[in-house]
Amino acid sequence: MSWLPSFPYGSRAQSMWEPATSTINFCEEDFYLTGYVAEVMNVITNSLYIWLAYKGAAHVFKHDHPRIFALCFVSYGIIGIGSILFHGTLKYSMQLVDECAMIYTALTMCFATFSHGRSPLKQAIVLLGCVGIGLTITLVYHYLKNPLFHQNAFALIMITLLSHSMYMMETNTRGKNPEAANLMWKMVLWGICVFLAGFGVWNLDNIYCQQLRQWRREVGMPWGFVSELHAWWHLLTGIGSYILLVWGQYLRATLDGKDDEYDLNWPSLFSIPSVDKKDVKPKSQQLNGKTKANGVSANGANKKKDS
Repeated sequence: MSWLPSFPYGSRAQSMWEPATSTINFCEEDFYLTGYVAEVMNVITNSLYIWLAYKGAAHVFKHDHPRIFALCFVSYGIIGIGSILFHGTLKYSMQLVDECAMIYTALTMCFATFSHGRSPLKQAIVLLGCVGIGLTITLVYHYLKNPLFHQNAFALIMITLLSHSMYMMETNTRGKNPEAANLMWKMVLWGICVFLAGFGVWNLDNIYCQQLRQWRREVGMPWGFVSELHAWWHLLTGIGSYILLVWGQYLRATLDGKDDEYDLNWPSLFSIPSVDKKDVKPKSQQLNGKTKANGVSANGANKKKDS
C-alpha cells in the first residue's frame, strides 16, 4: 500500500498529563499526534456516545417515555465523556469514571426492569439493592485495581438484566402481541450481536497488537487509523448498547399495554431505532405550525383528500 498518499507516524510527543496512572493501556500508540491527547481515535469515536445520549434523552421527553429512560441515556452519555477523558489523559481517576459509568448505566436499567409493576416498598428495595451493588463494585474495584474484576462484574449484571428482560418479553407479550414479540427478539439479538462484535475486535486488538502497530507504521496516516480496533469497540458497543436501551423502551411500552400508542421506527438493521408515539408527528408533516397526518389536522378537523 506504499502507493497510497499518507503521513508518517511521528515520534511520541511530550505528554501534558504525566504521569500516566491508568491500570490498562491499549494497542493504539500514545501521544503520536499531540501531547494533549493520548489516544486520538479512541477519543474521537467516543463522541458517538454523547450524540446518541442526547438523541435518546431528548426522545424520551418528546415522546413521553418513562423518565427513568432519560436517566439511562444520561448515564450512557457519561460513559462517553469518561472514556474521552480516560483515553485522552491515561489517568486512573478518569478510568474509574469511564468504567464505573458502565456499571451504573447497567444498574439503572436493572432498576427500570426489576422495579416495573412493583409496589413502592419493593421499588425502594430494588433501588437500595442496585445502589448497594454499584457502591460495592466501585469500592472493591478501586481496591483491587484489576480490570478483569470490572469486566466480569459488568458481564454478570448484563447477563442478569438481559435474561430477566427476555423472560418478561416472552411471557408477557407473546400471547398478547406475537408480532411485537418477534420484532423485539430480532432487536435484542441484533443489539447483542453488535455489542459482541465490538468485544471481538477488541480481543483481536490485544492479540495482534504488535502486528497492527507495525502495519500502521508501514501505511501511515490516515490509513493506519482503520487498524485501531479499540476505536471500533467504541463504535460497535455504543450502537449495540443504544439498540438495547431502545429495546427496553419498546418492551416497557408493551408491558404497560401501550404498544398501540407507539411505533417502533427501525427501517433496517443498520439504522438507529426509535420508539415513537403515534400522536407526535415528525417535522416533515408540520406546516405553518399545524401538524397534518392521515388527513387529520392538529385541531382535529378532518381533511378530505383531493380526488
